[in-house]
Amino acid sequence: MQRKILILSVLLSVAGFRVQASGFLDNEDRQIIATCLVLEAGGEGAEGMQAVLNVILNRSGGYLQRMVPETIKYGAFSCMEPIWHTDSPDYNQLVQRAMSQTGAYDEALQLVALMEEGFLWDNTCGATHYHAASIHPYWADSLRYLTTIGNHLFYVEPGRQVASL
Repeated sequence: MQRKILILSVLLSVAGFRVQASGFLDNEDRQIIATCLVLEAGGEGAEGMQAVLNVILNRSGGYLQRMVPETIKYGAFSCMEPIWHTDSPDYNQLVQRAMSQTGAYDEALQLVALMEEGFLWDNTCGATHYHAASIHPYWADSLRYLTTIGNHLFYVEPGRQVASL
């Protein structure tokens, strides 16, 4: 039993070092990230939304303040397509759409809070890209496949070091 507690403590400590931000996200960024999780994978429950959140965090290099401006951007997530072609994106309609899925949206906000506290483990093992299993985008063959979670396949750039599955 003591060994299990020690292992859990080590894992939580390591997870805490992944988030390299000074401080936390502001409420608007939390809502935008939660919206992306719901609209990309809300139908797949916590595991699917956690995987999308990990991709966003991995793309930002672990820096919370980079998550929205540098990773949820033009062309990065198809759910954000309605605002891609605007100079000053207004996320309000997308946030309202995600909030209408109350259970999924609340769960997404909880996942974001866990990530901010450093308690969210990376169930993708370091993935930076993903796509729905029903399609095969042009870029998939240039990346290294890592895992499948729900209806999404997860990848990383060749040569990038990731956790083992």
